[in-house]
Amino acid sequence: MNSQEFVADLDRANRAHLEKIDALRDPSCAIPDRVEVIRRLKLALRQELEAAEIAALWLPDTQAVDLKLALARLCGDEARHYSAIARRLEQLGEDASAINPFAEGRSKLYEFFAGLTDPVARVAAAQFTREAIGHIRNEQFIAYCETAGDAETARLYREEIQPDEWAHVQAGRALLEKYAQTEEQQARARAASEKLLAMAEGFVEMLIRTQKMSNAPGC
Repeated sequence: MNSQEFVADLDRANRAHLEKIDALRDPSCAIPDRVEVIRRLKLALRQELEAAEIAALWLPDTQAVDLKLALARLCGDEARHYSAIARRLEQLGEDASAINPFAEGRSKLYEFFAGLTDPVARVAAAQFTREAIGHIRNEQFIAYCETAGDAETARLYREEIQPDEWAHVQAGRALLEKYAQTEEQQARARAASEKLLAMAEGFVEMLIRTQKMSNAPGC
């Protein structure tokens, strides 16, 4: 199939997995309140910083200028999200400067991304798939914040973070249509996307099982 057909097919497959991730909610998790919003925002700090680091890690060995620029935007956007979330935590009474997002090390998702070397697989996993996962999870978190009575955090995600997430997805789509030309390239892109989706589903299940945390934001 040509690259446009491939991306459309990959998008359909991704959406089926995203619906499963969207359905992963545990009614026994804590009732939404300020403390629970803060707990989720602290998790978001690590996710945003990991995403920024991965984009920066990939920049030096990325050759195509448009891929470099997309990574540079991704890195900058994730860093800006980190700063915005840190400011919101300060407004909620937390000392964001005292938070070490990597106190427990990097996540397995970080290790997965760090191990990707193929440009097409990177685009498929990071911009096209991870940002779509983030968009779904952020929608959950916005609703969670509204239930908790935290209109400002909901506004932050809806007006400042979500537009960037969707722009990353659309950039990923355009780049895949340009670079996923051969069957081999398409196979690598699909494998990276499928692996990430499985890991993301496991990550959400782990949060519910071990931390009683559903409706957590993505990045």
